[in-house]
Amino acid sequence: MFDLHISDQFTRIVDDLILASENDTGFKEVIQWVDMQSQKKGISFYEMVYTITDKQLTKKRAQQFLSEKMMYRPEK
Repeated sequence: MFDLHISDQFTRIVDDLILASENDTGFKEVIQWVDMQSQKKGISFYEMVYTITDKQLTKKRAQQFLSEKMMYRPEK
């Protein structure tokens, strides 16, 4: 799916987030929801986190692009 080096780094980051969620009830619920979704889709937890992250980043980039395009639009 993605480069092994990036995959190892990504996995460590996700693992750190999981550990951090132990002290945050709301965040822990999100982690549990992601885990349930990954099980429903038959993919690993890490793949699910990657999919969600990729989708959010893509959405953010599209919004930035449209915002910049509207900002530099010549007036008629």
